[in-house]
Amino acid sequence: MAWRFRSLEKARPLRLPLLWVAPLVVSAAVSLALYGMPPSILGWLALLAGFAVGGGIGMQRSRLMRLHVEGEGDEARVMMRQSPLALVLVLAVFAVRRLILPGGMGVQGDPHAANALLMTDAMLGFVLGMVVVSRLILWQRARSMVADHITDS
Repeated sequence: MAWRFRSLEKARPLRLPLLWVAPLVVSAAVSLALYGMPPSILGWLALLAGFAVGGGIGMQRSRLMRLHVEGEGDEARVMMRQSPLALVLVLAVFAVRRLILPGGMGVQGDPHAANALLMTDAMLGFVLGMVVVSRLILWQRARSMVADHITDS
């Protein structure tokens, strides 16, 4: 995170054609995890709740990113800079997770193992929602900026 805070002011190109890669990789990883250990009905509800919370945080994080367009016409490129608030939001998510799960996830014979599995399902949904919604919002913002030739957001 310290490395990311160092490069806050440096704008980098937002490659619109590649925004689908991270959601695909995360979706495949979550699918494999769910295939390996299918959740119960409560697990599916925890996954959906995690997706909703993660999607909300991903949406807010994407809205905090600073986008601008460089160039004109076919030469136009969308540039992105990290927002300090977006990184603080990610750090807050890590802190809240640490408060919820202070001692780890438990072991199979542990009476809290069922709660740990529900929490795992919720976290899988959270990550999936955050990545998918974040990339979708970034794509929508960048596409409309290029179409409307907005130079700063």
